[in-house]
Amino acid sequence: MHVAAARVVNFHLFVLQASATSSPGPASLGSQVHAAAVNGDRSALLRLITAEPLLKDREDQFGRTPLMYCVLADRLDCAEILLKAGASVNKTDLSQRTALHLAAQKGNVRFLKLLLSRRANWLQKDLEEMTPLHLATRHPSPKALALLLKHIGPGEVDTQDKNKQTALHWSAFYNRPEHVRLLIKHDSNIGIPDSEGKIPLHWAAHSQEPSATETVRCILEAAPTESLLNWQDYEGRTPLHFAVADGNEAVVEVLTSYEGCNVTAYDNLFRTPLHWAALLGHAKIVHLLLERNTSGTIPSDSQGATPLHYGAQSNNAETVGVFLSHPSVKDEPDLEGRTAFMWAAGKGSDDVIRTMLALTPNIDINMADKYGGTALHAASLSGHESTVKLLLEKGAMVDSLDVMKHTPLFRACEMGHRDVILTLIKGSARVDLVDVDGHTALHWAALGGNAEVCQILMENGISPNVQDHAGRTPLQCAAYGGYITCMAVLMENHADPNIQDKEGRTALHWSCNNGYLDAVKLLLGYNAFPNQMEHSEERYTPLDYALLGGHSEVTQFMLEHGALSIAAIQDIAAASIQAVYKGYTVRKAFRERKQLLMRHEQLRKDALLFTGSLLNPELNLKSFCSYNKSEISSPIGICQGYMESASVHLCCISVKS
Repeated sequence: MHVAAARVVNFHLFVLQASATSSPGPASLGSQVHAAAVNGDRSALLRLITAEPLLKDREDQFGRTPLMYCVLADRLDCAEILLKAGASVNKTDLSQRTALHLAAQKGNVRFLKLLLSRRANWLQKDLEEMTPLHLATRHPSPKALALLLKHIGPGEVDTQDKNKQTALHWSAFYNRPEHVRLLIKHDSNIGIPDSEGKIPLHWAAHSQEPSATETVRCILEAAPTESLLNWQDYEGRTPLHFAVADGNEAVVEVLTSYEGCNVTAYDNLFRTPLHWAALLGHAKIVHLLLERNTSGTIPSDSQGATPLHYGAQSNNAETVGVFLSHPSVKDEPDLEGRTAFMWAAGKGSDDVIRTMLALTPNIDINMADKYGGTALHAASLSGHESTVKLLLEKGAMVDSLDVMKHTPLFRACEMGHRDVILTLIKGSARVDLVDVDGHTALHWAALGGNAEVCQILMENGISPNVQDHAGRTPLQCAAYGGYITCMAVLMENHADPNIQDKEGRTALHWSCNNGYLDAVKLLLGYNAFPNQMEHSEERYTPLDYALLGGHSEVTQFMLEHGALSIAAIQDIAAASIQAVYKGYTVRKAFRERKQLLMRHEQLRKDALLFTGSLLNPELNLKSFCSYNKSEISSPIGICQGYMESASVHLCCISVKS
């Protein structure tokens, strides 16, 4: 911060020097008076303000007056000239800082005395609402702060800035033990929280410098109370949390040396300083906190995870070793039933796994969580090949089943971890197992769109047309996600795109439903039937799915390739049925008419024959005997027919005669 301030001052001085070399004129007089103040040119300064009295308070582009530049350049004699000429001591620049702010920040006691003697307002606040008292804490020397403290009134020592921080907060932040003592001596309140709920002790502990211990002691000597030691900010963090987070072992030693320090205090996320130390791998601090944990129990967070879990997932083998060497520490499962060993496997913490196996010989490597998952499941899901190999070498069951009947291979296939899959298969993992829904590892690989994994599984004996309990194939799973590379690999290995699940849907239904145009093109390229109907009452086709989903490009492409909606199919079917029925009725009428005509013709012939038989009795008897036997079954009808025909012919004969 001091370096940054120096750079700003140097920049301003550079601007002034450049302005001073420009051609003289009314506009450059202001720059000349500023340059005279910076350079300590008393005669030029006196001449300029005598000729033009208003120049004594002339502001530059930064809003700074000649008096401010006298402070920045440490030109006390020029400052005295300006003040005698009536320069305003409380004029502010663009950041609302006065010359007193600048003098306090620089720790310039001579200027402070001069300005204070001219009634400079030490309560003036800048844009950050900081007073000169706040800025005086930045300088290593406490002299400027001590001088300002002599001029403050009762209750003014704890004036707060924009972030509700007092000078004591800033002194603790900058690790200034002498400043802290001075402020406490002047009754500064060590228990005022800032906008984050932090008190000065938080800021003192929040330092990576070993010398911060002195600042911490200064505060605690004033009020070594339990409430101060364990004060929590608005996120529930105590000073010990911050000391642990910064890895400052010396400060942790000081804080925990007080009997009232709670080493198992929870923050708002239910994490203790021990959790933080374990997570960050501060082995020495872990040992110190364990030794000073008078409760005798190891705390757990809101999920039931202990500090050992935190150390295990971070692969901090040394820290885990410290935990396991302590008699009060055991690998207790969290609320999900997962042990620190499982956490280590899930994070690929091989060093921790080796440490835990070495320090706890009776550890159950196949222990399962509440869902049946083992350490090998966790490592496989996360894709840690080296961890999988290590666990298999140590005797982990390669085909252990969780509650969903998923093996570690299923987890690896779902996430597409190729190397883990090859390691598991090499370790004799079975590829033909199915889970509770009938899914194979190939189904899970296809659901994740992992084409290379699908190829590996099919090479190891899984059929690309295997169906789960719902009748779905891996191709349908890949089509659901629009994974065209995976779909192509499956169909190259003879996956049938026209297989229907138990609801009648094909891979084309799923691709159309989700609007995957490239997947639709691929399926049709492999001879997928575009008009397969599902088994529901609606009997939707793939085109119906595209229409319902509003996928215009897919709809257009399907129409161009002969796809029909169920409505169109029903219209075609209705027209076909009507045509068939119409043909049937025409043919039926024709057959009936034909039969009637044939019957009429037969009756005519029979009548003629009967008429002839009357004229020739022998012929009549012969014809009657040779008459079709089928007609004899109804002799009454035949006789009636004969009689009618005979009557007709007789009438005709009688008429002719």
